[in-house]
Amino acid sequence: MRLGMTRAEVEIALARMPGALPRRRKGRSSAIDCYFRSSLQVDFDADGTASFIEVWYYPATIFAYKGRDVFDLPAPELFALFAADDASGPHGFVASGYLFPGRIVALWEADEQYDRKGKESRPVYATVGVGDERYLAAIRRIHGGSARS
Repeated sequence: MRLGMTRAEVEIALARMPGALPRRRKGRSSAIDCYFRSSLQVDFDADGTASFIEVWYYPATIFAYKGRDVFDLPAPELFALFAADDASGPHGFVASGYLFPGRIVALWEADEQYDRKGKESRPVYATVGVGDERYLAAIRRIHGGSARS
């Protein structure tokens, strides 16, 4: 699955994965489809293609970045991994939420309560998301031109 896919393409890609379906839309006319008991959400833009994908911990899945499980890393370590790959400027750790505009990766709400694998002993981000230019533009509109946090 990747950004820019249509709903039908996303459904076909995820149908092969055990536990992905049934999908559940948030609201009747919502542009968000949910999979893996809502641990994977796909936001669709007005043209019907995926513009943002967000994940959070679900025991039957592993979401990885650079071979590392994003929900088995303390928040500062995960932040540092993404910061090292985003050349948009210096990035200082923010626990509440941060958007890396060069990679269009969003990290949300680091807290011990989200550390399912470490028995709530470390701050872990609740969600990790990736978007395309449409998502970045929407965030900039919301935040008055800024894409960070």
